[in-house]
Amino acid sequence: MKTKNIFTGKIILALAVISAIGFTSCSKFENQLPTHEQMNQKAVHIGEIGSGVTSVNLFAGQTIDAGNVMFEDIDTDGNGEKDAIQITYMTESGWGLYEIHFWMGSSLTSLPTNKSGNPQIGLFPYKYSGLNGITSYSFVIPFTTLGFNCDVTDNYYVAAHAVVKKSVNGTLQSETGWGDGMRLVQKGSWAMYFKLYITCDEEPPIVETSTETAFAYGLTYANCFQNYSEFLSNPNRWGWTNGPLNEGSYTFPIYAGAGQCDITKGTLVGSLMVLYQNGTATITYQMNGNNSVTGMPYVLDEVHLYVGSEAFPRNKQGEFTIAPGQYPKTASSLNNALNYTFTVSGLNGPVYLIAHAVVDGFPL
Repeated sequence: MKTKNIFTGKIILALAVISAIGFTSCSKFENQLPTHEQMNQKAVHIGEIGSGVTSVNLFAGQTIDAGNVMFEDIDTDGNGEKDAIQITYMTESGWGLYEIHFWMGSSLTSLPTNKSGNPQIGLFPYKYSGLNGITSYSFVIPFTTLGFNCDVTDNYYVAAHAVVKKSVNGTLQSETGWGDGMRLVQKGSWAMYFKLYITCDEEPPIVETSTETAFAYGLTYANCFQNYSEFLSNPNRWGWTNGPLNEGSYTFPIYAGAGQCDITKGTLVGSLMVLYQNGTATITYQMNGNNSVTGMPYVLDEVHLYVGSEAFPRNKQGEFTIAPGQYPKTASSLNNALNYTFTVSGLNGPVYLIAHAVVDGFPL
């Protein structure tokens, strides 16, 4: 599925901009004209990422920074998809807007010009007059009017003209203004154009994942359940009891899917941090990294913990059990947590530990 929603980073507005600041004469301006190749190389993303807003300077009289012409992709019908571009002229430093002429097209050949190539602003499709010195004016162009859709990454040419005025010593200084870019012709009008790039990215596909059983592997302290078949009703279930552990600090890897306690068959999904001191154990499950196939992080759905003086917990009948649901410490519906901590108090002397988890993030 494709979308034009800027707030998820799917619409990208970018302007190819060439600065006209610093030119003091027509001849100097003409000698420094960039080539089309140079202009394309200067295509940039303007504005805060995800804001959906980008702009160019509005220059008056070739060298005076009088404001900006801004572009924002918007949702006009409230369905959550961006379906139009809002153009806003905004002046500053005492300048006001009196007229606006705006053209935008996929080819410069459709720009209204005379035989010399100078623009005919009276033929621009978007014209607004009688603005009486306001400092901001906006209008909207639907994507359908532009012929834009997400199947084709496209760029557009823009010519943004304005008449701006400013009060200087009691009189109005009137200037022609253009959105900053590249001159249309090297002689005659100093009118400029620039490029506006509109692209759509596809939404990433929804990745469905599954869960795996995981246990902390206590390294030299680890003892596989299968080594205690005479004590357990289900000795074929894999997992480890870890101990005996004296008071101290430990870090053990957590493996998922390590059938028959073979860690070479399993996946390292996280670590178990153990701090045992003064008769209290603080135990934290910490998930690490992403699945290389799904690109999704490993997360916790459920955790079950036993800490005690015996190698295994006992059920209500007093028999040893390795069923995680019968461990003294449990937590479920963790909503894809990356970590979880238990505190077990009232301990004395060396202890054993079994740390089980249901871990999500595996491909179906």
